[in-house]
This record gives sequence, structure tokens and C-alpha cells, in this order.
Amino acid sequence: MLRERKVRHEVTRHNAPNGRFDRAVGFLVALLLAAPLFTVARAQATWLVESLIPEVLSVRVPSTTISFAIGGADYPPSEFPARYPATEPAGGALPVQVFSNADGVWSLLLQVPDLMGAAGEASVPANQLLYRVNGGVWLRADGAPQVIYTHAGPTVGWLELSVEFALELTGSEPAGSYLINAQLSALREPTY
Repeated sequence: MLRERKVRHEVTRHNAPNGRFDRAVGFLVALLLAAPLFTVARAQATWLVESLIPEVLSVRVPSTTISFAIGGADYPPSEFPARYPATEPAGGALPVQVFSNADGVWSLLLQVPDLMGAAGEASVPANQLLYRVNGGVWLRADGAPQVIYTHAGPTVGWLELSVEFALELTGSEPAGSYLINAQLSALREPTY
């Protein structure tokens, strides 16, 4: 009988709810029972994010003067007409950068009017100025806008082109300083 009582006492002691283990188990059971409440109470919000990237066709050129230093041993030439490359910008090539993010065809246009003397008078006709793009064929300016490059679709980043200039002298040009007011523009072809 004594023995039986002792066993009952041990069993009762392990089932007592006031131990640390029992409190931890009770907390875990309460947490598991409350878990469905957390999933129901959790909320989620969504937003419609809209972004508008505008269609762009942009041209960048350095702010420099295109000039020709004619003289020294090169002038007068042994025969006319004689061609002189631009000396400014360095190497005679003007870097032109174009960016487009739109579909469709776009073009670069170059307009070179007659060369003006220092007093503002037109002295050298525009057709004596030659240009070429990316080392291609030399073409003559004519005073009107001329398509010098055409591209279909967007560029990947900035597309860099090299535009070179040369001046052809016939021997009839008066001495003096001349300015070129070249204009470069970009035009996107209309889509139908």
C-alpha cells in the first residue's frame, strides 16, 4: 500500500500544470489555436503603378566652331579646286550623338548656308562645303536641309556618329575670315 501511494504521488506531480514545461506547452497550444486568426487578420494592399516614358528623339553635339585654318605651305595649292579639311574640331570630325526610344524611321538633317564673311556678306557658296558621315562618301552642301543619316527604330543608348567637314576652294574666293552656321536637326517620319 505504501508503494501504491508513492506511485500515485509521482503521477500527480508530473501532471501538475504549474511546471515550466507545462507552461511552455500551454503557450504553444494557445499560439497554434490563434494562428488561423493571424492569417485572417493579415491584410495585403496592392497598387496599380503606371509609368509614362515619353517618345524622345534627341541630338547632342559639342559647342564648338567648325573652322578651317588655310595658309602656310598649303596655300596657294598647285592646282584648283583644292580641298582643305576642317581643323577645328580636332581632326575635322564633329561627334554627333542621337537618342531615340520610339519605333519608326527617323533622320538627321544638315543645313549649311553660304559661308559668311566677317562683315556679314555671303562670300563662299554653300556647295563648296563638303561633308561625310562615319567616313563615307563626301557630299556637297547646297544650302537646303539634307538628310545625312537615317535609322529605323530606337537606338540602344546614345548612338554616336562622326561628321567630317572639308572646304573646297576654286581660287576665286576673296581673302578673309568666314563663318559657317551649320544646323543639325532630327526628324521622325510620320507613321500611318
